[in-house]
Amino acid sequence: MSEDIKVESYIEPSPTHHPPKRLVQVGGDEEGASYPFFDRLEIGRFRPGRESAGHLLLVDPTVSSRHCILTQDQDGRCFARDVSRNGTRLDGRRLSPNLQTEIQVGQTPTIGRQLTFRLEGDQPSDTEVPTSEFSKLTMKVDEVKRLTVLVGDIRNYTVLVQQATSSALQESVGRLFERLEKEVISLGGTIKEFQGDAIFAFWEEETSENHGARACEAALKLGRLAEELAEVPGFWQVDGFPLHVDWALATGTVVMAGYGEGNAMGLSMVGEPVVLAFRIEKFANDKTGSIIACEATHEMASKVFKFHDLGEREVKGFDEPRRVYALIRKRKKLFER
Repeated sequence: MSEDIKVESYIEPSPTHHPPKRLVQVGGDEEGASYPFFDRLEIGRFRPGRESAGHLLLVDPTVSSRHCILTQDQDGRCFARDVSRNGTRLDGRRLSPNLQTEIQVGQTPTIGRQLTFRLEGDQPSDTEVPTSEFSKLTMKVDEVKRLTVLVGDIRNYTVLVQQATSSALQESVGRLFERLEKEVISLGGTIKEFQGDAIFAFWEEETSENHGARACEAALKLGRLAEELAEVPGFWQVDGFPLHVDWALATGTVVMAGYGEGNAMGLSMVGEPVVLAFRIEKFANDKTGSIIACEATHEMASKVFKFHDLGEREVKGFDEPRRVYALIRKRKKLFER
């Protein structure tokens, strides 16, 4: 950790009297420094005059003015919400902007690019750490990442919008995305966003050596989950239009950065795999199967998963045809051919 990164904490008493949690710094000059909190801890960049209870302030140009908010409910469960431009990671996995994620004791959130903490139980600390002034501007950091994108799209959604009852469709889609979001997070992925009828998630190199295989595993599990939910009475309340989700996987390099003034409004991601995933998802049908993968994803995951080669296809917006594959299942044995 850079020597000019320092921390100042301001502890706020708990109105609910449950035991405090604490963030313990991992690595750096202040390793082991402990910062307790009760109901809420807002983490951000230090500015003179900003000092107040319930804040953990960092002197680091890659940390946003408001970066991450930790909360503890009356049952002692803790949650993290990223509101930064450069992102917050939990055990190496990037948190989805503005979405609340549960954080367990022992897990390690990383703030900005350099400062890592570990969440621990009670035992307040009297550790004193110096502070200093810093700029009001957040230094934006564009990250070049290699990752695998997973897109899930509700089949025939345009027809649904035109013919189904709006309230029933909205409620059904909301229930579906809520369940899919929880499953993505449990499988180590990050939700970038929901786009009307589509869920957009990704797996990075930092969270898995073979992010392509992790994303393939997720696609299969998410596909099965959507099929199971479609059979649950009352879950999909769109009469005459059965629920079916098509999926696509694309691997490659992207540029990522948070965007928005003050609080982060979202995560910007630019790169070929983003466009390619949304394009090749349209090739999914009853004959091909519901999960389509690009050639790069196939190369990463073919030793673990079985694919069916669909050949080269003309992809809208791309000059050259792209070879695509249908993801079938996980191989029973790694040496299966």
